[in-house]
Amino acid sequence: MMNSISLDISDRDLKRVYQDISEIAKAMLAKPATNTREFAAQFLVVCSGDAIEYRRAAQHLHAHAQSIVGMA
Repeated sequence: MMNSISLDISDRDLKRVYQDISEIAKAMLAKPATNTREFAAQFLVVCSGDAIEYRRAAQHLHAHAQSIVGMA
């Protein structure tokens, strides 16, 4: 969704797109990952390249990673 945002989008539409992205991230992180595939999908939602898009979500992702490797 981030890649679909263009410079000529209205402020209202931009706000709606960011809200949609946020809802997707919340839904994907609502349940801890149980395997590496699920974790990878969550990671891609939270991190964009070398930037963390959602700091709060990154904390949840970190807890999910600890759970997968048995640290939690």
